[in-house]
Amino acid sequence: MQLQTMLRFRAGWAEAEGPEHAVVLSTRVRLARNLRSPFPSHLTAAGLKRVLDAAFNAAKSAGLKDAAYFKLSDLDHVDRSFLVERHLASPALAQRPAARGLVVGERESLVIMVNEEDHLRLASLLPGLRLREAHAAVDRLDDGLSAALDFAFRDDLGYLTACPTNLGTGMRASCLVHLPALALTGAIGRLIESLTRAGLIARGLYGEGTRVIGDFFQLSNATGFGRTEGEILAALDKSVGAVVAREKEARAALSAGAAKTRLEDEIHRALGLLGAARLMPFEEGQQHLSRLRLGLALGWKLPADLALVNELTLSTQPAHLDLLAQKELSAQDRDALRAALIRRRLKAA
Repeated sequence: MQLQTMLRFRAGWAEAEGPEHAVVLSTRVRLARNLRSPFPSHLTAAGLKRVLDAAFNAAKSAGLKDAAYFKLSDLDHVDRSFLVERHLASPALAQRPAARGLVVGERESLVIMVNEEDHLRLASLLPGLRLREAHAAVDRLDDGLSAALDFAFRDDLGYLTACPTNLGTGMRASCLVHLPALALTGAIGRLIESLTRAGLIARGLYGEGTRVIGDFFQLSNATGFGRTEGEILAALDKSVGAVVAREKEARAALSAGAAKTRLEDEIHRALGLLGAARLMPFEEGQQHLSRLRLGLALGWKLPADLALVNELTLSTQPAHLDLLAQKELSAQDRDALRAALIRRRLKAA
């Protein structure tokens, strides 16, 4: 499976399915693991290569023989940006490609980053709110890898990690949630503050250090130390469930009475621009698609469905368009291709 092949298929984790998928686009459960050697930031080039080779061999023996194996140094920056946009590689991994690697399983539901902050970051990605299922999948992968690799672990500290916040379980569980109604009502700031007090972190579209785009937020546990994996999952599931309930309440308030006319105007203006614009900058396009997704989630009759909007949210990202064109586009050519792609897909819906 090469990048052009991946471009032709929708990511399994972005399908419009799974519990609460109208609010929770996807669930990710990630485990940080290290070998009994210096962390990647303290390894020589030869040491990083040994870890990369060992990780690839272990992944093949752990049931990922038919997965896609990428050495990031073999990819150009557009390819690496595509993997970041696909939520398979972190920005930090893509920015330092030497002796770094990525393993991508079928339908992009399992992924292993090699030599990022830790030697291995293994993750399961599923559509909707499915924390327990995602944890079970990545736990099986962890068991398979540990049969071939000697992970650094201490009885008193748990799994040893480069960042102290990952110490213990090494687990970071997160949900990518769509919160346009809370953003429109101005309640999102208070919500983020309450989540922070509850021990959760809210990040942008591509994770740590990235901005919120299209009203998408990544909600995750702040630390993995001092609690079991089950406790972390239960706490996050409860918190995300509460966020989903608040978003639904805000959607109901915005779609009733006098507020409904204003929301209808906002959504149909967005739809009009999506269906007619000849140039569509990335962030503007994501915001209009966010409004269209809100209208569809409310059950309004619009010329699209959630599956199509999810697809366009991914496929109109910059590196996706460069790969589609098979060349690196100028900013204006990219905006023109994005607009044309959206118009064509909406017309065909």
